Amino acid sequence: MLNIFKFPFINATKILLTSRCLQTLVKPKPLTNLIDNLEFYPGKSSIIRLEEFYDNILSDDLMILNYKDPQAEKIFIEKRLKQHPPLTKAAHDVDNPFVKNRPPLKPRGGKKTKPVPPPQSHESIPRLEEIYVHCMIKQAVHNKHHLLSGLMALQCITSERPTVVYSKTGVANWKLRAGMPIGCVVNIKGPPMYTFIDKLVEIVLPRLKEWHGVPLSSGDSNGNIAMGFPASALSLFPEIEGNYDSFPLMTGFDVIFNTTAYTDHEARTLLSGFQIPFNESKRRGGKKSS
Repeated sequence: MLNIFKFPFINATKILLTSRCLQTLVKPKPLTNLIDNLEFYPGKSSIIRLEEFYDNILSDDLMILNYKDPQAEKIFIEKRLKQHPPLTKAAHDVDNPFVKNRPPLKPRGGKKTKPVPPPQSHESIPRLEEIYVHCMIKQAVHNKHHLLSGLMALQCITSERPTVVYSKTGVANWKLRAGMPIGCVVNIKGPPMYTFIDKLVEIVLPRLKEWHGVPLSSGDSNGNIAMGFPASALSLFPEIEGNYDSFPLMTGFDVIFNTTAYTDHEARTLLSGFQIPFNESKRRGGKKSS
C-alpha cells in the first residue's frame, strides 16, 4: 500500500480538489450591472487616431529632428541662463560715486531667465499638454445674453463646458465696466484635445478661405503657439454646420496650443506634424511696389 505521508504533494492535491468541489456546490452570487456600481469606470472605448499617430510615428521623428549635439546643447543652456545686466556705462563704472553704497540696478526690459530644458532623452520629446479656445463677444457689453451663443458654440466644438471671462478693468469709450462678462474660454485635455485638432485640420482648415497659415513669428519663446480664426471658421465645424440656425451670433475665436517644448521651433515642428500649416509672412497677395 502506498504511504501518502511520504509524498506530501499527493496530500496537497487532494485538499485542493476537495476545496474546488466545495466551491462548485455553493450557489454563485447574482451578477449585478457593472454600470450601476459606483466604482465602475469605463475607461477608453476606442483609440484616438492622432494620439496613436503621435505615439507610433511622430514622436520618433521629433526626437531625430530636434536632436542637438552636446556642444550645441551646452551653448543653448548658457543662453538660457544668461542674465541681462543694465547697459549704462555708469552702472559698470566702479569709481562712479553715484554707484557706491547703492543696490545694483535691475535688468533693463524686464527680461527674465527662461526655463532650462532637461537632458535629451525619450522623455523630453515635445508633446501637447492642453489647448485653450477663447472668444470675445463685444455685443455682450450691451446685452449679456449674447454670451449664450458663444458658450454653446464652444461647448459643441470642444465637448467641454466653457467658463465665462469677466473684464478686469473698465474702458469708458467702450462703455465697459470692471466685472462685466465679455467672453468665454474652454480648456481641453486628453482625448477631446486630439479630437478637436482632428476636426480643425481635416474639416475646417481645407474649407477656410483667405487663410494662409500660421505665421512663423508666432510663439512666446517657451513652446506655446497661438493662432486666430475668423467667424466664418466657426460655422465650418460639423456640430455648428448641422445646427446653424441654433446659433444666432457667430464670432471669431483664438486657439492656444500649450506644449512641453522649450523653444518655438520645437513647438512648430510638433504642430506641423499634425498638419497645421505655417507661413513665413502674415499676408499674401498684397500689391507689389513698382
